[in-house]
Amino acid sequence: MSRPETKASSYGAEHDGPVHEGGLSGNGRRFAIVAARFNDFIVNKLIDGAKEALRRTGVGADDVELFRCPGAMEIPGLARRVADSGDFDGIICLGAVIRGATPHFDVVVRESAAGVGALAAEGKLAVAFGVLACDNIEQAVERAGAKAGNRGADAAMVAVEMADLYARMAAEKAAEPTVSVVPTPATTDLPRRK
Repeated sequence: MSRPETKASSYGAEHDGPVHEGGLSGNGRRFAIVAARFNDFIVNKLIDGAKEALRRTGVGADDVELFRCPGAMEIPGLARRVADSGDFDGIICLGAVIRGATPHFDVVVRESAAGVGALAAEGKLAVAFGVLACDNIEQAVERAGAKAGNRGADAAMVAVEMADLYARMAAEKAAEPTVSVVPTPATTDLPRRK
């Protein structure tokens, strides 16, 4: 891979070697939003935040598709199918799980995060996790566009940055010169005269 210019990262940390980062330009890229219907009064605000963030980064409205599933537990399976389609540069996973009186909350949050995390770890496309795990409705409302911002918008920005980083890495790899080696036959491989 060719080496980018040595510089300080945008986060201010000095580094002696090359720094690889993505930018926040979504121009020409396609994104899928995979969102749960459960707690839709919260999730719909996350979707709106994600779509607005994508628009601000230059992603066209026609380049965003929304896929809905029943709940957060179903997000990983649907996200996998969307990823396997090969139609998108990134997936934004959105949902809201609110703690109840049973341990069901812990199971759903853990499995949803693990499934989306496994898909993201493959590194084939950008995957952002925007599933809220809140103790109560007030916390969820705060994270869906109130005091604590909009986690849907945050997840969309992560997806755009990671899609850009992956594209830059692929372009650097493609720009590397290739050396073709033509094998020469060894003297023992030559046909013998009789």
